[in-house]
Amino acid sequence: MQFDVLSLDYDQRIKCFMVSARADYEWYLTKTAGSEENLVIQRDIIKGTKPYRTLRADLKLGCILPTIVLAARGVTTTPTETYDAREGFIRASTEDLKALQDSIAAATPADIDIVDGLQRTNALRHTLEELEGEAKIAFLQRSLRLEIWIGIPFYSLAYRMLLLNAGQKPMSMKHQIDILSRGLAEDLKDLPGIEIITRKDHKRRVRPGQFHLSTLAQAFQAWLQKSPNVDASNFVVETLMVDEALDSLGVDLQSERNAIHRDSFRQFIRWIIELDAVCGEENNRFFGNDTVVLGFAAAVGFIHKNDQLRDRLAPSMERLLHEARENGHNPIGIGTFDVLRRSIDTRKSNVGEATREFVFRAVREYISQSGTSSMEACWTQSASMI
Repeated sequence: MQFDVLSLDYDQRIKCFMVSARADYEWYLTKTAGSEENLVIQRDIIKGTKPYRTLRADLKLGCILPTIVLAARGVTTTPTETYDAREGFIRASTEDLKALQDSIAAATPADIDIVDGLQRTNALRHTLEELEGEAKIAFLQRSLRLEIWIGIPFYSLAYRMLLLNAGQKPMSMKHQIDILSRGLAEDLKDLPGIEIITRKDHKRRVRPGQFHLSTLAQAFQAWLQKSPNVDASNFVVETLMVDEALDSLGVDLQSERNAIHRDSFRQFIRWIIELDAVCGEENNRFFGNDTVVLGFAAAVGFIHKNDQLRDRLAPSMERLLHEARENGHNPIGIGTFDVLRRSIDTRKSNVGEATREFVFRAVREYISQSGTSSMEACWTQSASMI
């Protein structure tokens, strides 16, 4: 197997180093083994269509694929520390490139995500299955160009992925966030009290603090788009949502002054974990309900991105935590929420969408009023708008 790191570059926008590399197919397919399954929710891998049959035929003839983009976690960035990030054309030393090469080569498939190139990877695997003997050996020795982002934070990777896909006919924003979900799990896993459940675990939530990764990925999208529901079939709506998400991520990346914004989704999840714990096991179903989490995420995202209301967010959430602790028999008005949720007319509304909107409006109102109205009152007010 062959793998060579060729050069080092620094992205001034997202504050991250990237290496350009070459690998043979054998190295690449080994390092990305299981990536399709590792992604919690992935867009369907295209199989059997004419373009991909043609691509497999071209691969057998030795065509060169466009560069595939990977993200590598747990890779040492020490060799990059001697370089001036402001330098436009970095000339990394042979020693530093070799150190990066060795560190990336030591990474396991669990440390590597395919950011751009899942369909090409699938084509490579299917082509390999169709070959035997000398043809198979020769195929595995062919070269592939790689762009590898080392230690890239989840927030920066989300911005980059959305931006690069925005000018194409892209996979939906939801699918892009889903692809990044393992990076999101890595970003959140150190929060006190959290246990992230992946599809592979096949676990049910049995106690506060347990969240399925798919729920957290959807919550990030709801937080980013400031809305609990998106009509994924409406291309115009989807495009507007992506544009707005890019604006939000872009503002948060633009300077060190705004660096704290990059921790705001983590802070939201921290609040949810604390609220979940205060509500206790007897109310385990409350934050175990995806619709509730998405409604909260959208409301907090809405306030966070509003210049006039942002300062009310942290004090309101702390107040909500205090009220939940003080009102142990009915924390944050969960009893009232349950009664009002059951009153949604299923003949007139999609219950899931209506519930998410119900939660979104109630939490947004509570924060907008700086917690001067109880959460119970906000549930009631929001229900009147269903």
